[in-house]
Amino acid sequence: MEDFNIGFAARMQEVVEILGSVSELSRRVEVAYPTASKWVKEGAEPSTTNLIKIAEVANVNLLWLATGKGPKSDEDEEKATVELHSAIADSVSELSETMPVYATKHASVNVNAYAFIPMYSISDDFESKSFGDGKVLCTVAFNRSWLENYLNVESLKLSTLIVKDDSMTGVLNDGDHVLINHAKKAGGDGLYVLRMGKNVMIKRTQLLPNNKLLITSANSAYESFTVDLSGDENNEIEVIGKIEWFGRKI
Repeated sequence: MEDFNIGFAARMQEVVEILGSVSELSRRVEVAYPTASKWVKEGAEPSTTNLIKIAEVANVNLLWLATGKGPKSDEDEEKATVELHSAIADSVSELSETMPVYATKHASVNVNAYAFIPMYSISDDFESKSFGDGKVLCTVAFNRSWLENYLNVESLKLSTLIVKDDSMTGVLNDGDHVLINHAKKAGGDGLYVLRMGKNVMIKRTQLLPNNKLLITSANSAYESFTVDLSGDENNEIEVIGKIEWFGRKI
């Protein structure tokens, strides 16, 4: 709830910028100034009735105002829709008769329908204390509906990286592209990204009794070991997140 309130306060600040002041917000929505101020400064949640009023007077989309998802306004949605042209059809017009119909037609896509997930570079000299401080190589677009409805994950808590070792060969190979869910940092059963000292690795983990975590590799050259998740300060293992999906170059 804290993260939601912070996000709502930021969106309410945008509403204030649209209307001009908190006083104007309170006047237009017909609430006391302290109430409107709490929405903006503390992210206090208004009633459903007032939430609808805020969206109407500021001319913003209700879903965006309540959750931060989707375009802020209909105008933003129109700007996000871009025309994608077939480069082949434009540059090689003489081949148009032999091309399939879909290749010669214009298509449109709404960029707000996609989440742009950062891809981190984890090199041998990666020494940052935080995984998120790694070098971002680029962002990778994932369909938001697919992430939410198929993987059941939150896009703001995802990142990707390229596998750089052979410990999980046969399951995940060197060069595979993995999607990491940082919301799952407690450790459990499955494939997880772990940090041990300066090394970031991918292993299969299994939760054992007494809050122990068994860490194994697909490659028999790597020995299995267990760690204590009870909060020992001397424990060098950090669970970065769970792997939810991977892609592979053929």
